[in-house]
Amino acid sequence: MNIVVLMLMLGLTQNLLNAEYSDPLPSHGAPSKIFLERKNHIQNVCEKYRREFFRPEHYALFRSGIKELPSLQHYFDWKGNRYLFLKAYKCGSNTLGGYFNELQQNTSFGAPLEHPAVCLDCRPSQAEKVLIMVRHPLERLLSAYRHLIEGEGWKFFLTNNELRSGAEEYLDTNNITWTNFVDHIVLNNGLNSGFNVDVMYRGLSRIIFEPILLTHWAPYWFTHPLCSEEYNPDIIIKMDTIARDFEELKKELDIPEESSLKRYITVGDKSKNLVHSSKISQEYYSMLSERQVMDLYVMYKLDHILFDYTPDLYLQYAASKPEEP
Repeated sequence: MNIVVLMLMLGLTQNLLNAEYSDPLPSHGAPSKIFLERKNHIQNVCEKYRREFFRPEHYALFRSGIKELPSLQHYFDWKGNRYLFLKAYKCGSNTLGGYFNELQQNTSFGAPLEHPAVCLDCRPSQAEKVLIMVRHPLERLLSAYRHLIEGEGWKFFLTNNELRSGAEEYLDTNNITWTNFVDHIVLNNGLNSGFNVDVMYRGLSRIIFEPILLTHWAPYWFTHPLCSEEYNPDIIIKMDTIARDFEELKKELDIPEESSLKRYITVGDKSKNLVHSSKISQEYYSMLSERQVMDLYVMYKLDHILFDYTPDLYLQYAASKPEEP
């Protein structure tokens, strides 16, 4: 899979807008079972692939002895326990990470968090529980496009002259449509400047433009070895059920009932429509052919399997577009 060589793990400060989550709480299901069911599901998937290393993504699920990726890890201490939040860009990581920071500062809730954000001395083996927040992989891809390309959020990553690159020139001089983004950049590695996978481990001392962007739509299986003992998540929070999941999270971690979650939206200078990507997915995916959507599914297939998503709705959106000869 081409995208394997294009990832890096740097978190940068971006423009944030606050908005309360207003998703209605679902009335079905038993919230106390949600996290356990999701944990059991991902463990079953991991067991299936445990000895099937013939594909790179299967091997990546279990890789051990890797270098730490501190900008994609958020440790915090709460009521005598240490927790590890695995960050995935465009999945609400700013929302949940921001919540942990806010909780630390609100002393009325009791003992503050001791390690909000990056903790260079922390290790996953110290964590009582591992958390991750995800969303549908194809919705996440659309969110990355709207933020970084359509809204020109990529310009937030230009912090010094070292970042001048062919990719920057390409983004600055071309009007990249959604279909161009899918075909040229995502499916055909259009931003690859020829660097190899080792570049991801050199990123803490020097920012490299292309992989910073590409990390925003990198597969979950690449950025975190989700089947390894250290990083196998105990709590999987989904953006599509965030209101219900947050209530369950408060019970799991014994967080005060009055605590509330705020949404942080990352936008670009030219972002106009701040409607959530889930509300306008049909508008964008109806521009693609079924073949294009299926190619995207193949690229993110393991992400779909790990977190129990299907591409069916997105294939339906694309069904009305005729295939090109």
